[in-house]
Amino acid sequence: MRRLRNQFIEIISFQNSAGYFAAITFFVSLFSLLIDPKIGVLTPDMLDGGRWWNAGLFVFHLLSPAEIQAGTYMPWIFLIFYTYLVFSVGKILEEDMGSLRFNLFLFSLMFLITIGGVLSLYYPLFVETKMIYDCLLLALAIRMPNLEFFIIPIRMKWIGIVLFVYLFWERGDEVRMFNSSLPWAGLFFGFSSLLIFFGKDILGAKIREHKTSTWKAKQSEVFTIHKCYVCGATEATDPQFEFRYCVDCEDKEYCENHLHNHSHS
Repeated sequence: MRRLRNQFIEIISFQNSAGYFAAITFFVSLFSLLIDPKIGVLTPDMLDGGRWWNAGLFVFHLLSPAEIQAGTYMPWIFLIFYTYLVFSVGKILEEDMGSLRFNLFLFSLMFLITIGGVLSLYYPLFVETKMIYDCLLLALAIRMPNLEFFIIPIRMKWIGIVLFVYLFWERGDEVRMFNSSLPWAGLFFGFSSLLIFFGKDILGAKIREHKTSTWKAKQSEVFTIHKCYVCGATEATDPQFEFRYCVDCEDKEYCENHLHNHSHS
C-alpha cells in the first residue's frame, strides 16, 4: 500500500501543471473560435446523446458560445489574457505550495467545476469555467496577501477582497431572476477547494492576528499600585510623583499635584 501511495505521489507531483492547463485551454478555445464553436460546450442534448467525453473538455473551454459568435477581436484578447493569467498565477502558487499540493488543488478544482457545469444544465447554479481563474486569484491572495502581482501597485489581498465581493454581488441578478439561492450555492464548487486547501491559512491568519492584538494589549497593561483620582497619573506614567490618600476623602488617592488641590468628597 505504501509503495502504491509513493507511486501515486510521484506521478501526481509533476511540475508546471498550470502551464499544461493553460496550453490546453488555449488550443481548445482556439479550436472553438476557428473550427467548431460547440466543442467543450455542455448541453442536455449532448449528454443525452452519450457524448460524455465532451464534458471532459468543459474546463478547457474558456469562451462561451455567445463570445465566440461575437465575431470581434475581444474573444482573442480575453483568451490571451486569461491564458497568461492562469500560467503566471499557477507558477507562483506552485513554487509556494509545492507541485504535489498545487496539483491536487488544481485537479480538485477542475473536477468540481466539471460536476458543477453538468448540474448547471438542470439547476440554476451558473458554474462556469472562469471560476477556475477566479479561484486561482483568490488562492494567491490568501497565500501572498502583500504581493503586488499586476503592473498597478495593488496588493493581492485587496484584489482578492474586491473579487470575492464581486462574485457574490454578480450572483444577485441570477438570484433575483430565478427567485432561488442556488446561484449563490453554485460558488461552492469553486470555494470548496479553497476551503479544503487554504482554510487552515485563513484560520491561522486570524488566530495569529488575535494573538498579536492580545499580546499588544497585555504589553500596554502595566501593573500599578498608585493612581491619582483626578488626573489618572500612576507611578508608571511618572516615577517621580508621590501619591497620598486624602484624610477628608473616602479611599481616594491623589498625586502630589492634586493632593491639596481637589474638591473633597
